[in-house]
Amino acid sequence: MKQGLNKLGIYMGVALLLLVLAACGAKQTNEQIVDDKDNKVEAQEKKQEQEKEQVQEQEQEAEAEATRIYTDALSREVEIPKHPKRVVALWSVGDMLLLDTKPIGSTTHLLRFYSDEEKQDIEMVGEDVMGDHERILALNPDVIIVYARATEEEIEQYQKIAPTVATSFFGDPFEALQAMGDILGKQEQADQWIENYNKRVEEVGKSLSALNVEGDKALVLLLSGKNMHLFPSNIFPTIFDVYNFKLTDTQRELEKDGPFNTQQLSIEGLLEFADADRIFVVVNDEASRSVFTELQESNVWNSLPAVAKKQVYELGNRISTRDVSTFEWALDEVRLLLEGEKK
Repeated sequence: MKQGLNKLGIYMGVALLLLVLAACGAKQTNEQIVDDKDNKVEAQEKKQEQEKEQVQEQEQEAEAEATRIYTDALSREVEIPKHPKRVVALWSVGDMLLLDTKPIGSTTHLLRFYSDEEKQDIEMVGEDVMGDHERILALNPDVIIVYARATEEEIEQYQKIAPTVATSFFGDPFEALQAMGDILGKQEQADQWIENYNKRVEEVGKSLSALNVEGDKALVLLLSGKNMHLFPSNIFPTIFDVYNFKLTDTQRELEKDGPFNTQQLSIEGLLEFADADRIFVVVNDEASRSVFTELQESNVWNSLPAVAKKQVYELGNRISTRDVSTFEWALDEVRLLLEGEKK
């Protein structure tokens, strides 16, 4: 009887062990099934993600290669990339920089007023405005910007390298910025900059009373090439529109029918503008520095009321670049001069 019980115990132990092993096997099988399922899902998700990335890359490539027709300042229809990446700027450099886009190439002349930081990574492709054909060709641009005074032959020459677009020659600066925004696909950024600039102009208007310039007449003289020039007031809107200086009687008469052609002045001719309360002088190049020295030593100059009252200011020569980035710079430049903080 005892022996039978022992056998029964052994059978039951074996049966229990088999049950445990079966349960473990079932558990492992279930876990394997779950793992296999998870791996398949993960593989499927990874495949879908790779396919999505491939589609995005294809779309980006297609977008990069996409072109459109742009009508430039000379009413020429030019096929250009929707989003140019490699632009050689033979004009409108300030507008490009304002839109956070550096040209890959420009000229020494166009960049002469900019800082080393602003000029960094911009290849110099020549000295004068139109640059050097071979240097521009070597840069492999996708768009070339020229000014509206470029000749038909010059444009045709550059058109052989890349789509060549003409922008306005000293037209409305705000329209010029919007045009560049259109070319670069950054219209919203251009519009936002203009909105922010107008807010700054409003702030300047509120501060004019503290500067004690209300009703004052201003004269702006530009010295260039050892000559002295008088420009129409619309060339210097920061002075006459933002800071609201009045025109001298002679200049107001000159502008009664609209802007006049630039006039060269003699030292004696300054006597016609003796009613100026403030005189701003722009020494455009080093060759003209001696002209300014000669002017300051003349009897005519020292007889002018603005000189006697020490209300003469030398403006930075960047003012002669008429684009909106210069307008923004001039807001602070003129204020500092009037406050006597800029020597």
